[in-house]
Amino acid sequence: MMFLIRTAFWLMIIVLLLPTDGQQQSKVYGTAEAAVKDVATFCDRNPETCTTGRDAFQVLVHKAEFGARMLMGFIKEQTGGGEAAYFDGSAAPAAVNGVAPASWENDPSQDTLRPEDREAAWGGPDGSGT
Repeated sequence: MMFLIRTAFWLMIIVLLLPTDGQQQSKVYGTAEAAVKDVATFCDRNPETCTTGRDAFQVLVHKAEFGARMLMGFIKEQTGGGEAAYFDGSAAPAAVNGVAPASWENDPSQDTLRPEDREAAWGGPDGSGT
């Protein structure tokens, strides 16, 4: 319900800001055209700023690539040197540094319940257990 109220509010704001006559429309279009031209020619007017921005963006890209390579190396190391590890058991990863991944199979050694733990602790109000 709150979503509909917010949507209606923003639609009303947009409708109120729309131009109503030809003069207002031409003024809005002229302003938008000037803004686009200003953005398009920014690097012509400020070459140093664009060069600095381009360099900063390249540093960001290099850091992102380095981080991705580092993450992929870590994943390959943890999964056994890049072997595909699928949950269906088709290619299980090898042990890395003496630590093997957990098995999805029901191994009897993982069953830690004793027979008395499996018995019902309470039999109900009449003691019959039902």
